[in-house]
Amino acid sequence: MLCVVDDMTRELEIDSVTETYTREGFFRRTNEIIKRNTQQEFAIMYLNLVDFKIINDLYGYEIGDMILNDLVVQLQNSFLKPILVARMVADQFTLLINKRNLDYEKLIKYLHFTYHYESITLDIYGRCGIYLIPHETTLNISDMCDRAKLAKNYISNRYLKPYAVYNEKMKSDHEERSMSLIQLDEAIKNKEFQVYYQPIYDAQTEKIVSAEALVRWHSPTNGVILPSKFIPALEESGYITILDTYVYQSVQEFLEKECQDIPIKISMNLSRMDLMNQNIMNLILENERNQHINYEVTESAYSSLSVNANDFLSTLHQRGNMILMDDFGSGVSSLSTIRDFEFDIIKIDMGFVRNIGYSQSNDSILASLIEMIHRLEMKVVAEGVETKEQLDFLKEHGCDFIQGFYFSKPLIKNDFKKLISN
Repeated sequence: MLCVVDDMTRELEIDSVTETYTREGFFRRTNEIIKRNTQQEFAIMYLNLVDFKIINDLYGYEIGDMILNDLVVQLQNSFLKPILVARMVADQFTLLINKRNLDYEKLIKYLHFTYHYESITLDIYGRCGIYLIPHETTLNISDMCDRAKLAKNYISNRYLKPYAVYNEKMKSDHEERSMSLIQLDEAIKNKEFQVYYQPIYDAQTEKIVSAEALVRWHSPTNGVILPSKFIPALEESGYITILDTYVYQSVQEFLEKECQDIPIKISMNLSRMDLMNQNIMNLILENERNQHINYEVTESAYSSLSVNANDFLSTLHQRGNMILMDDFGSGVSSLSTIRDFEFDIIKIDMGFVRNIGYSQSNDSILASLIEMIHRLEMKVVAEGVETKEQLDFLKEHGCDFIQGFYFSKPLIKNDFKKLISN
């Protein structure tokens, strides 16, 4: 968007790449427009492109800048009819629009477009947070943009749609997570996290064959905190890699010092962030002796793997470490996902197990999944098994391994050692 301003302010307020406003220019002009048009209803949209850094790394900044300029043209000519467009930083843009131009169904389709340049064809996906500006507000424009950005940041883990509209719960959740991260940082330094081991049983013999390493936070003030309360914050902040490194070292020490004469394998989770972090991958690769640690990767993490991370998993697989796909069926699952990599074991999402006996369609899907996974010459673990009815169903349909409270809850190291020693 070509913006006409005085030469003295041009460098400060106009982005040199896209000819849109900078954040400073956007703040000033938006404030002027809202003050002049008190009867109109406005909204601020905060937009970014998914994995744009990867595009820059693969194709260079020249192609990246061309995509940004193409995006700006599309925004200007879109149904949104933006009053202002600004490039905040990198691939992040803000728009000031009339609220009446919002059409959420159109927006869903609009946030995916294909970019063509010579022999390059790229599918581009956007994510957008929206702040609806109330008539009476004491917020400045910067705070409004922060709220739109906060809504945008909610999309990756919480929304199926590529946009989100800001609400006050997002702010309180964000503040709670920020406080949690401060506490988590201290907890990692103070070694408040403890590794637990949940046994995995052979479905037919009902004997322990392996275990999964899980982590609990023993907070001095709040007691034992389950992963669901802190893992999302760790993943969003990137701290998850620090915790997973600690878990890996704890499992390695346990196996080497206390399980030398016990043929037990223990699996641990590798997050998407771990598979982007060369340090933890190098740490695991350097320990060539330990083939008793297996590695679990969720379907969502696997689907976004880089070539380097895929090679890393292949190396582990070749040297004898089993690779498991975790939570299969929890997202947009596809058998092609597990066909493309030689997983040893597929862990069925516990949602299927929980609904055994309650839904005929669920039972049929679960039975078919087990059968199809076996056809691909992979084993199946059912997670979250809590009742005899669930166990009997899984046995009947040939499930290989069982994990869940029916046999055992996660155990502290000493209790698990006693269990497998017997």
